Amino acid sequence: MTPLLSLIIIAAIIGLLLTLMLVDRGSRGAELSSLADQLGLAYRPYASISQRIRDAHFQLLDIGQFRNFRHLLEGRLDDDDSRYLNLFDYSLITAGGASTQTVILLPCPIPKGCAFSICRKRWLQEDVFSESQHKKLEPLSEQQKPLLLRQWQLHSSYGERLWALLKPEVCDWLLAHPHLHIEWADGILLLCRPHHVLPPAQVNEALQHALQFIQCLQHNAKTI
Repeated sequence: MTPLLSLIIIAAIIGLLLTLMLVDRGSRGAELSSLADQLGLAYRPYASISQRIRDAHFQLLDIGQFRNFRHLLEGRLDDDDSRYLNLFDYSLITAGGASTQTVILLPCPIPKGCAFSICRKRWLQEDVFSESQHKKLEPLSEQQKPLLLRQWQLHSSYGERLWALLKPEVCDWLLAHPHLHIEWADGILLLCRPHHVLPPAQVNEALQHALQFIQCLQHNAKTI
């Protein structure tokens, strides 16, 4: 009886995700398509994760397992290759149920950078079948955490290098954006607000905040 009940629950969650996809494909797609035109970006209603992003093994995308997503905005924010944007709505199923959030991916070269994840409260739960287990990140020790971030979830493949990035300006930025989930891997920065779909009217502001964070990280990386 238990396996049957599990299958019913999973089917119901998948059905809910499909319903949400059909409901929001119209108005949200039109608004994001218009925004893409304003920003000089390309818009696609459905797309798949590129091999470049898959190879980075972001925890969020590995745990989600889905290789397709909705409402992709893609392209350079200007003529600078270092400002190439991928923005999309990504859905996943966690122990707490279905979750959809808008994900922002931007280039963020950091010399001697190490993979890391930062969030105030743990919300992703992986198991031995998750792809990210192949390069599992370790939690920072209490001594490696800045005082203001002692209660935060800070994980890295090299704790000392993440600690070196967490200078006051980075901590201030994080404290001003406590609801975000942040990852860095293979020269790419990922940001999202769990369970939150970003309204098109707020995309521009969100991008400016993300670029500000990248500047703080890159400035601090010079000390590593």
